Order: sequence, then structure tokens, then C-alpha cells
Amino acid sequence: MEYLTDLEGTQVTFDAVADPPFNFPAQKWIILEKLGEDSNRLTKEDIAAELGPSDTAGKFLCRPAGEVDDNRRAFLRIYQQLPIAGTETKKAAVRASQAVNSPPDYPELIAFRTFMKLGCDVVPRLLGYQERQQDHDEGVPGGYITYILWEKSRWRAIRDQFRQVYTKFLLCGFIPCMAGPSKIIHDKSSGQMHICGFKRAARFDEPRQWSDINYFLYGLIHPSGKRIYWEGTPPETADWIEDVNGWTW
Repeated sequence: MEYLTDLEGTQVTFDAVADPPFNFPAQKWIILEKLGEDSNRLTKEDIAAELGPSDTAGKFLCRPAGEVDDNRRAFLRIYQQLPIAGTETKKAAVRASQAVNSPPDYPELIAFRTFMKLGCDVVPRLLGYQERQQDHDEGVPGGYITYILWEKSRWRAIRDQFRQVYTKFLLCGFIPCMAGPSKIIHDKSSGQMHICGFKRAARFDEPRQWSDINYFLYGLIHPSGKRIYWEGTPPETADWIEDVNGWTW
């Protein structure tokens, strides 16, 4: 069951955080798309067994609020306390009595905070976090909502850049004879990318078009148990370039 619905186009506000190394400015982000939700709807018996609280977690794609879209994107996770199963239609006072004093210590937020404290630069960067109480007209008045915002993986930017670079040299009639990640040179400081490995360059006379299978050939994605269709996108996973489910980047 999904609870975090119809949020596309809504705005999430983050208060400024000044607690070194966490120095986040006040910021506002617009939700663009819902990517998934996992709910943990518990019964009274579950709560009595201290398995709770009942909650849900949704993942969203978002962008900075503002009139101009600067193409920055980030992922947003929303953790929200839910009413105990069977009490969803009870009066607000009944649901409010279920509110917990403080949100759980979600491992995701603990991990992101730890990565930032230790200066780990091989994971997506934490951009902000926010905790608030639900309003009177929400599921559990006074219950928690936790927001976690992190950068969209730089791998997507690298893949997009790779496609642009690869498309350019396709116009010249040569490609590396053997594809592979060693053929990609990416300067992190300047952001520039080059393709190398033309010692045994393969020449072609007929114009060639870009194919998404190049992401696989050059090691930018790895299949996870799915059959590989060399002539194009796997038919049973038509969105395999956009959707991380089932693929390892």
C-alpha cells in the first residue's frame, strides 16, 4: 500500500543546519517524480511487541525550487509515521495518541552523516536533512516526518558525458578496437573526458548511430542475471538505462 502519493510538484523546505561538518543552507526543493515506496504497516500486536512504529519510506527525484531549472537533481527520501493498521479512519485524536516522541534512528541518515564526517568522497554527498511533526490533517498528527536529501550520483553525469563524447568521434569513422573502461579518461578536477585506445582502431565507412549497449561495453553498467541483447535494449527491461533496478552501476 502506498501512502506518499500526489506529491509531484509540491515543495519541501529544509531549514539551515550549522553544526560542523554539517553546514547546509536553508533550501527548497520541488518533487518531480516518485521512484518508489516501501510501507511497514503494523498492527496493535506488532506495536505491543515493540516492532514499531508503523511507517513508510518513499524515494523521490527532485530539483531546486526556482523559476529557472538549472538541471541540478537530487534524491529525496521521506520517512513518515503511519497510523496503526485498522485505525486509519479513526478520529484525529485517536491517531495523534500514537505519535512517538522522536523519530527512529534511521541507518540511512546515520550512514550519510558518518560519510560526511569522515570525508568519504566515494558515496553521494548529503545535501540536507529535516525532521518535523505531522500536521493535524495528516495521518498521525504530531507524528514524525524525516526528510533526507542527497545528490544524484555523479555516475549518471559521467554516463551522459560519455554518450556525448562517444557520439562526437563516431562522426570521424573510427572506434577503439576493444571496448572497455580503460578506454575512458576522465579528469575529475576539470570534468573533461576523452576516449583513448586507438592503437588498433577499427575503421568503418557507413555512418554509425549511438547505441545504449555502449554503456555495457565500456563497463559503465553491469547486468545482474539478465540476458544481454546485443542488438539493442533488452525488451523485457525497456527502461534499463533510466532505471537502476536490476542493474549495477
